[in-house]
Amino acid sequence: MSKRWFYLALPPLLLVAAAFMLVQLFMEMDEDSVDRKAAERLTLYRQTILGEYQKYRYLPYMIARDPRATSALGLGQPSESANRFLQEMAENSGAELLYVMNAEGTTLAASNWQDEFSLVGRNYGFRPYFTSAIQGEEGRFFAIGATSHEPGLFLARPTPVSGKPVGVAVVKVDMGPLEEAWAEGGETVFASDDNGVIFLSSQPDWRYRTLTVLPEEVRQMIEATRQYAGRELSPVSDKRDEAKQQLVIGGKDYRHNSAEVGLLGWTLHFLVPVEETRKSVLPIWAATITLCLVYAVIVLVLRGWRLRKASVLLRQESAGLKELNTRLVEEIQERRRVEKELLEAQRGLARSSRLAAVGEMSAAVVHELSQPLAALRMFVAGTRKFLEKGDTETASENLNEIDSLQMRMASLTQELKRFARPGESRIEKIDLTESVRTAEKIVRPRFEETGCSLKLDLPADPLEAETAPLRIEQILVNLLRNGADASAGEEAGEVRLRAGRQGAELVLEISDNGPGVPEDLKERIFDPFFSTKTSSGGMGLGLAISMRLAEDLGGSLSVRSNTPRGAVFELRLPALPSERASESAGEKASEKAGETPSSARNEREPEAAE
Repeated sequence: MSKRWFYLALPPLLLVAAAFMLVQLFMEMDEDSVDRKAAERLTLYRQTILGEYQKYRYLPYMIARDPRATSALGLGQPSESANRFLQEMAENSGAELLYVMNAEGTTLAASNWQDEFSLVGRNYGFRPYFTSAIQGEEGRFFAIGATSHEPGLFLARPTPVSGKPVGVAVVKVDMGPLEEAWAEGGETVFASDDNGVIFLSSQPDWRYRTLTVLPEEVRQMIEATRQYAGRELSPVSDKRDEAKQQLVIGGKDYRHNSAEVGLLGWTLHFLVPVEETRKSVLPIWAATITLCLVYAVIVLVLRGWRLRKASVLLRQESAGLKELNTRLVEEIQERRRVEKELLEAQRGLARSSRLAAVGEMSAAVVHELSQPLAALRMFVAGTRKFLEKGDTETASENLNEIDSLQMRMASLTQELKRFARPGESRIEKIDLTESVRTAEKIVRPRFEETGCSLKLDLPADPLEAETAPLRIEQILVNLLRNGADASAGEEAGEVRLRAGRQGAELVLEISDNGPGVPEDLKERIFDPFFSTKTSSGGMGLGLAISMRLAEDLGGSLSVRSNTPRGAVFELRLPALPSERASESAGEKASEKAGETPSSARNEREPEAAE
């Protein structure tokens, strides 16, 4: 009896286990998606802050050079003409405050000289921006105004700009509009200084709070400079888990991403509710519970059917022919109902099979597109840097590479659609060395990331073959990337690609000095969804796809041990016959000499038509 109940409970248990694994997988995918979005938003917010900073950075330097602003320093006392000049400059530039201080930190001229909270005559020598500027450096400091009690970014320069400083020119920039723009965007973002104090935030309640408890010496330093006007500076986070990138604020869990703000020494933080990283959890568990309930209903129905059958048998023994006829009618109706349920169950299984096929194809698409996408991200990041530096020529080259990669990804998706019908790929005459260099360009960012070196050993003569170039590049990218991953943990990781001709075959060997492939796994290494990667998150599709592509092209793919350690993957492809290769070489020579044969023209015209 107990074994029977075990078998009945086994399907729901297996279904729950499968749902748990799916939940973990989709949660990781959702977290990666949220982190990519956070990185993009942090880059945008960082550029906004730096743009605001660069907008006013020149202003203290110009004031320090202008004798109309620094005339009060020569007089040693406040000057109305200097005050009026600074007032006019503040109105025209959009800065909140402009003022000039003497060597002791006393303000001699200010743009708000006529206001109730005028800075003229007040001493701010305790501020760090004054200390830096009077020492001949550029001063930068975010603080709450000691007189106006309004926060802002203080930028300071010594005057004169060369020689021994006799005073300091200061510009105060109002960062309030930037903070309001963050709040209107509806996203949770804030900035903290090098002490971990939040001073700009889309959530006003978090302003002048800290990420962690401040040490006593840091609190004393902040109080000495009166940076935050005696605010409590209490921690905003209830709990912080840096390993899982999570913060708990006000009892709510957030996914936490951060980025440094270059020149200012600030840190930008971007929070996303953890619920957004678990969007797929509820549908999966809902579907699992629904299937378990359906299974329970089916079991109960079958059990009820058995009980009803037993009851009918008992009535049959005690009733006559009339009861027998009634039982037969009921049995026929019951069978019709069960057949209908079985038909519905069969349809459900068919839908499940289609979903499984879609899942497998999705995994293949992710695997094949992840490598060009990684290269694409590297080129995009490089392009941004070059554009910031004004190097438009290099940026244009990167854009050409990006265009090439997106065309390649479009072709890849077409190839994946043809995965079950490999014969549809276009076969053309190519030089395998060109395919090798194209694959090397795609995986180069991966080698830079792992720190491994890639060495190519290619012959001087072309390796000509009639094959599908895109599929060859797919195989090489998979093998080179696997080599980089295998050698990543080595002190001097190295991957070497050798190419040559052996009789009627072209042979390409990709070797690495990684841990190698155990003997008992060499038979399974090319099986779909089998992977020896324990930490890189491999799906186990790359080698399976590569093996299939090689066989479809009339070649083979094998693996053996490397000496002294590592693995060697050998790709063999049919070479172009020597007489056809010589004809191809003659055609190329004729084309270079401007004597293109008519047959070559006839071959190129169909390609152009395609």
